[in-house]
Amino acid sequence: MIGVRLVVIIIGAWIFGPVLARRLASDESDSRGYGRLLWITAIIAWAVLFSVGMLRHITFHSKAWDLAIFDQVIWNLSNGNGWECSVRGVQDLRGDHFEPILMAFVPLYKALPHVGWLLGMQAAALIGAGLIIRKTYVKKIGHVPSYLLFLAFCFFPPLHWLALADFHPIALAPFFITIGWLGSRRNNLLIYLMGLIGLALCGEEGLIVGGWWGLWEFIARKPWRKADPVEKEGKSFGWTGLILAAILWAGFIWLSMIYIPAHRLEGEGYFYIHRYQYLGDTIGEIARNFFLRPGLWLRHAFDTRGFALLALFLVPLALFPLKRLKILALLIPTILYTLLSVSDEQRSIFHQYTSIWIPFLMIASAEAIAVYMTTASWSMDVRTNPKKVQLRRASTLAVASFLGFLALSPIFGLSMHPEILIPEEWAPEAKGIVETIGPDVAVSAPSALCPHLSHRRYLLLQPDVEWPGVEEVMVLPEYPPEE
Repeated sequence: MIGVRLVVIIIGAWIFGPVLARRLASDESDSRGYGRLLWITAIIAWAVLFSVGMLRHITFHSKAWDLAIFDQVIWNLSNGNGWECSVRGVQDLRGDHFEPILMAFVPLYKALPHVGWLLGMQAAALIGAGLIIRKTYVKKIGHVPSYLLFLAFCFFPPLHWLALADFHPIALAPFFITIGWLGSRRNNLLIYLMGLIGLALCGEEGLIVGGWWGLWEFIARKPWRKADPVEKEGKSFGWTGLILAAILWAGFIWLSMIYIPAHRLEGEGYFYIHRYQYLGDTIGEIARNFFLRPGLWLRHAFDTRGFALLALFLVPLALFPLKRLKILALLIPTILYTLLSVSDEQRSIFHQYTSIWIPFLMIASAEAIAVYMTTASWSMDVRTNPKKVQLRRASTLAVASFLGFLALSPIFGLSMHPEILIPEEWAPEAKGIVETIGPDVAVSAPSALCPHLSHRRYLLLQPDVEWPGVEEVMVLPEYPPEE
């Protein structure tokens, strides 16, 4: 069924995209008109993503993993309890992941502690990423194609699944990636560094991707060449990229080997290593087998599920990212990180693990739209009328993303999941229980109630089972047994 939808999306995009382009070619609206339309669209898109996230929460469909985890640790930070996270089962969340971006929410929680900050800022970061991509290319492709590009971003189904996957720091990474890309395209080193620093603060995966990006800039700009020297800014970018690659990868090794283990209690291991256990029992063994025994992982990474995941990301973009493989090379680390896992959740469109894919795929699509008139262009249209080609490609992209929205988005269309926005039958009882429990007592609760009880120092997660009644929520007056 999903395969049929994907075929319809791609055929529909290539049929109706040119039709839309011909209609828009006669549009004489000025840039100010599209500017107003852009901001109206952005506000509506943010409101939709924020509203469905909040609606999912207040109807008791949010979970301990991971909304309650991050809500509790930020509440603890804002109340002087450090990085404690009892709902995750760790004394210090820094022994689980490196996510200092969470500190940005502490002042907000000091003023008004509420999970809405997390969902609202996440939605704003995602829509902001689309606005920055549009800003990066508006001068190259014009106001109409750049608006269609932003529209395609807003309709892109993985964006909607991400908004419905609770809150995760790595979901803020697309915003910083697009800032870095804006700086890179404009040869603005300060903006580029701001983007990469923000990316690194979102998690240790950000250091891997940021280091790879720095190496990519070094290779792409070739600053060592003397026979055909690049401009001064390009050279500085290239060498800076190489330095950043060394710093960020060294930082990742330090975090993995020293910093994160130092914040674990005795007996606590790295929870996520089991997802790659077929490659080894330690990070070093996994890395060694990855390079020396590729046969262990190639068949697993590129199985039917792996190709299906790639198709779910590429088809709603009319396959345009495949026109810019050089840009897609930036995704190599995170694609491998995802596809090598044995976790079905990690290898799906429904969770946060692929959030870094979104900005790079949209950037590759934007580059595919931004064709240029050159004597080497094989297409007569490109050589004689590149603006026409840009509008046609942007229209095709927008149609593909809209059809993907209808076919694959959980918010609307054939993949809509209204049940996750409708209160559970036991919601009134659960709400009553939540309102009766004081904020200073330790509690043990099922996963669905944890995000509603996480503003306390001690919250223990029970197995995530169907709601059986009031007996599953337990106040623990003598917990912890000793301070």
